[in-house]
Amino acid sequence: MSISGVTSPDGARSRTAPGGRTVLALVAAACAATWIVVFYPGFMSNDSADQLLQARTGELSDWHPPVMSVLWRALETFVRGPFGMLLLQTAAFWTGLALLAGRIAAPVPAKVALLLALAVAPPIVSIAGAIWKDVLMVSFLVLACGLAGRRFVFWPIALLATLSRYNAVFAMLGVVLLHVAPDGPTPRRIAGALAATAALFAASLAINASLADRRMYPMQMFALDDLSAITARTGTVASVDPCHQRRSDLKMAVPYDEPKIGAAIVSWRRFRYCSDDAASKTLVNEWVRKLVAHPLAYASYRAGMARRLLGLNDTPGNFVLARSIYSTQAVPGLEEPPPASELQDWFGTRIWELRSYGVFRPWIYGLLGIVACALAAATGRWRPCFIAFSGLACELGLFVVAPSSDYRYSYWMIVSALIATGWLVAELANGARGAARRRS
Repeated sequence: MSISGVTSPDGARSRTAPGGRTVLALVAAACAATWIVVFYPGFMSNDSADQLLQARTGELSDWHPPVMSVLWRALETFVRGPFGMLLLQTAAFWTGLALLAGRIAAPVPAKVALLLALAVAPPIVSIAGAIWKDVLMVSFLVLACGLAGRRFVFWPIALLATLSRYNAVFAMLGVVLLHVAPDGPTPRRIAGALAATAALFAASLAINASLADRRMYPMQMFALDDLSAITARTGTVASVDPCHQRRSDLKMAVPYDEPKIGAAIVSWRRFRYCSDDAASKTLVNEWVRKLVAHPLAYASYRAGMARRLLGLNDTPGNFVLARSIYSTQAVPGLEEPPPASELQDWFGTRIWELRSYGVFRPWIYGLLGIVACALAAATGRWRPCFIAFSGLACELGLFVVAPSSDYRYSYWMIVSALIATGWLVAELANGARGAARRRS
């Protein structure tokens, strides 16, 4: 094994020499510092503003996983506003990337090049400054991947990642396999990874439930979506509690489509959100009944959602956030959002201009992840394979639970595909150079 960290493709652990580790740490720190300067103090939407308000009042609901507000409350002891969360998610992301780069079987310059490429990759940086649970989850997932193989520190970070979003469980199997089977899966290791993933999910549900003061039944986000779509497509009526229903006799006069879901739930349309215990149980029962009775209508709606989520027809929404956009009327009690700096205006404009080139279409990175996962498995490079698999599994889970077609929901698939692809390119290029030297 050379001091550059070159290893065979059987998954054996790569070791970068101390000098190389120092270089990677310095490069990662410089990239993190650059992000912090560009994104300062962190960008908030109504979602993140609501979580900050909960952090300050201490009155937590389960609409968002409350662990983010708990972390935010602790950080506000030292720095007020979004900056503490920006520091946390940026530090987690770049620490994880530096650790992962140290395991790539390639010379240090190739690892540095990968870190720099990821630092400026538009699909990553476009929302990297957003204080969203989606970005926090991705940051903890990257850190968990970097800590894979380190027994006592991996599991707490894996649990934090699972706590950060309710659908994070779909990403965890690949991450856990990275920890327990770095040199390849076996039936026993897969079974163990499945059990560990289930345990992480159960623990995250119990912890988040214990932290929440108010139950708001976030499952209704997609249950009401599905019921709206199924009843509109089949001409049937959903038997839900009046708490969820504005007018029991109203049927949608136009074909249902997901971009109108906000109107369908919160304005004059049939359904609305409701946090009553009995009403929520009735909703879940009706949702299951409709899925069983009309599986084709459900599948058709969800397929359409998947097409929009993957950006097959157009770029999904919220693919860039370069300023805080929350409304103090929607979230009373918070200070006015700060204006964007000239640098942030320039950044947001440049990112928006890239939309026409298709770089924010998630399907591209889904395809990239599939290729990377398959090629990595075929060549015995299991670490990048598991990273790509984690992103693909997370995206697949969105077929069932995505409430809308936001770009941020696909963020982990995008990040994981780019990491896995960069890893493979670096190792394959290094292997080709080695083969050429041996022939000469």
